[in-house]
Amino acid sequence: ASPVRLRRPPKVFYGWWIVAISLVDDSLKHGTFNRGFTLYVPSIRHELGIGVAVISLADMLGRLEGGILGPVAGYLTDRLGPATMLAIGGLLSGIGFILLSLTHSYWYFMLIFIGFLSLGFRSGYNNASIAALNNWFRRKRSLAMSIASIGNGLGGALAPLVGLMVFTLGWRPAALISGIAIIAVVIPLSFLVRRSPESMGLLPDGASPESSQVQLRESPSAAAAGNPGTAHPALARPRANPSAADPDFTVKEAMRTPSYWLLVLAVGLRNTVHSGMSFLLAPVMVWFLASGGRGEKESLPIAALFVGLLSFSTLFFNPCVGWLGDTWSKQRLSAVAMVAGGLALVVLLWGHTSGHLWVLAIFAILLALSESANPLAWAIMGDFFGRRSFATLRGWQHLPDQLMSMSTPVWMGWIFDRTSSYFWALVPLIVVYGLSAFFYWILPKPNIPSRVLRPE
Repeated sequence: ASPVRLRRPPKVFYGWWIVAISLVDDSLKHGTFNRGFTLYVPSIRHELGIGVAVISLADMLGRLEGGILGPVAGYLTDRLGPATMLAIGGLLSGIGFILLSLTHSYWYFMLIFIGFLSLGFRSGYNNASIAALNNWFRRKRSLAMSIASIGNGLGGALAPLVGLMVFTLGWRPAALISGIAIIAVVIPLSFLVRRSPESMGLLPDGASPESSQVQLRESPSAAAAGNPGTAHPALARPRANPSAADPDFTVKEAMRTPSYWLLVLAVGLRNTVHSGMSFLLAPVMVWFLASGGRGEKESLPIAALFVGLLSFSTLFFNPCVGWLGDTWSKQRLSAVAMVAGGLALVVLLWGHTSGHLWVLAIFAILLALSESANPLAWAIMGDFFGRRSFATLRGWQHLPDQLMSMSTPVWMGWIFDRTSSYFWALVPLIVVYGLSAFFYWILPKPNIPSRVLRPE
């Protein structure tokens, strides 16, 4: 291996282009799946003649699949590079939506949702792009990840468009259009992603060579990464001497720390609420609006608009919280966001008998604030454990996370199917938000491994 000659960063650091790519990909993911798919649920429910709990079972099994395959996807991201996993995720999810448009039975729906949509969206997209950003940024890690997560808001802003297609063209044409758009956008953009700044002769955050004495070395695959004409190279890892500032824990070292498992617990509790509220957000809003005397046909377009409001709100909250996270405690900010999520549900339950739109607006804005903690969680993991095994550690985190959160839409749907109300489905979620806030608040920074502190 030969030494890599560092070069001065360009005026626009290439890491910010990867942020932009991540933002676009995440927008499509949230617009069509995380936020958009909830608008398909009422139509699929009526056409196939099934209950909300039965539809939610597909999401539960998809999350279980994501948890089981998470360590594998994380390992492949560390080995093959984010570009390859982004392309795979885009291809599977795009084909999944195209095949979804042909659904005529519940079992076919389950096969497509679990085998293509869930697998594609949970193996690529931000699972791959966040790993890339963790490599490209150190001091500005929280800001970069939070800006990329604006895709959550932009994607949710697409929800009214998805809703318009569902209401006017039908859910089948809407699914077909979504699949074609995903393949046309995500796969070409994945070719532009590079795994590390070192593979391009740069340093994290766009630092100048004079500001660092890090010794870099390049593998043969890194040489391919420096060639713009090479498609999907397995990009080289940074060969830097570890330091306390960038500790680069091994997987075993990280998993031996209480910090890793407390972070897994805090994120898992947060996602226990998120899984139910994201998959059933539109149905919950339709239930709330029914208290004001509105029928389902009238309520669905209104729900789509408020899903958009929630998403637009994240356009403000995510970069602000990300900027604060690079200055203040990410753990404490995450705890505050969890409290906001609990307040959102309290407000919704308090006003559920009125159906007032202003109550729904407050709920959407507070829930958006709670969503801003998501990118902070991955910035915390990067700060705590470094760059080398980041994707693998995230992959292992997915298994307990999905086991904790996968059943939420099912038991929420089960309660609604039997009571025609989401009231008692939302009450436990307030408690879960409170527990998540507590574990974020007490989350300690891990001790640096002795091998890192040992003199060379």
